[in-house]
Amino acid sequence: MPASWFQSFNAVFVVLLAPLFSTLWIKLGQKNRDPASPTKQAIGLFLLSLGYLLIALGVKNVAPGVKVSMLWLTGLYFIHTMGELTLSPIGLSMVNKLSPVRFASLLMGVWYLSMATANKFAGTLSSLYPEAGKTKMFLGFEISTLFDFFMIFVVMSAFASVVLFVLSKTLQKLMHGIR
Repeated sequence: MPASWFQSFNAVFVVLLAPLFSTLWIKLGQKNRDPASPTKQAIGLFLLSLGYLLIALGVKNVAPGVKVSMLWLTGLYFIHTMGELTLSPIGLSMVNKLSPVRFASLLMGVWYLSMATANKFAGTLSSLYPEAGKTKMFLGFEISTLFDFFMIFVVMSAFASVVLFVLSKTLQKLMHGIR
């Protein structure tokens, strides 16, 4: 399978999973168990971390240049798409609900600008992957293998998830009843 085909996996998973997530939130809401938006986003970050952990385990102890099963990458896309479905639509909804009417369009643009900034940051982080036989450092963490490289993303997204879980109640109060 050509590597470029993997780019379509996210779109396919979004189409397949979006109705399931939509139904899940509706059913939980009917039972008064729908998590607040900050909690949903923390779950999304946790799923992001879990996806990176999966791919890190898939490449652990694999020599440079050796290919691993496509199931590892498919699993990564599947888990990341679940995370995306708890982050992106929820974030857009929060921006729409919490923005003053006259600033709603501007703040939607800020939402998308933040994603562009994150993509730029991801590109910058990709430069941390060292050449074979060399080592790079990132925040005191030594990167010498693909496993080490992916573990940076596991740790960063897990940390962000924990911080957001901890702040969820406070953020909920600041949202003045908007879920």
